[in-house]
Parts: sequence; structure tokens; C-alpha cells
Amino acid sequence: MVTEQTLTELNQRIESALKGLVDADDEARELLLAQLLDQLELRQQTLTALLQTPLGEDGQWLQAQLSQTQQLASEANQHLSAQRMRLGGYRKGRKQVRTYQQIEAGRG
Repeated sequence: MVTEQTLTELNQRIESALKGLVDADDEARELLLAQLLDQLELRQQTLTALLQTPLGEDGQWLQAQLSQTQQLASEANQHLSAQRMRLGGYRKGRKQVRTYQQIEAGRG
């Protein structure tokens, strides 16, 4: 059964993953981002289930959850955007290396 405690635990795991992303290397960051996406999806499912309970009729609680969801999504998007920028630079660098290797090999 889904409870508010379940939501609190998910929020703690999400916040922990977000904090872990700050200091993680690229490989760990990819794993944390995947876990973060899973946790955010579970949070959405939990919120949907909680809407069917008396909490779903509490406007103040709903507003607090909406605010927290927006904040978590914003933080997650910042990390995802930063990861894409890092990977984009890596891919561009690899492409340049291949181009120079082809030129040196006489195929460019």
C-alpha cells in the first residue's frame, strides 16, 4: 500500500542521487542519472496513487508536492544538461581524433 512515508523515502533517495551527481565521475554519473530517472518515475506513480487518498483532497499538500516536483525536475534537468554537454564535447573530440588519424593515414 502506498503511503506518505513511501513518498518521503523516495524523496530522500532522489535528493541523495542529486547530491551524488555533483561529485561523481562520468561513469558513476550515468548510473546515478539512470537511477534518478527511475526514482522520479516511481515518485510520479506514488503521487498518482496518493491522489486517490484523503491527501489528494488537501490543496495545501498538493501545492507542496507540485512545488517539490518542479524543484526536483529542475535540478535533474540541470544535471542531465551538464552531462549532455560533457558527452557532446567528448564525442566531438573523438570525431576530430578520427579525422586526423584518417588524414595521417592518407585517407582524408
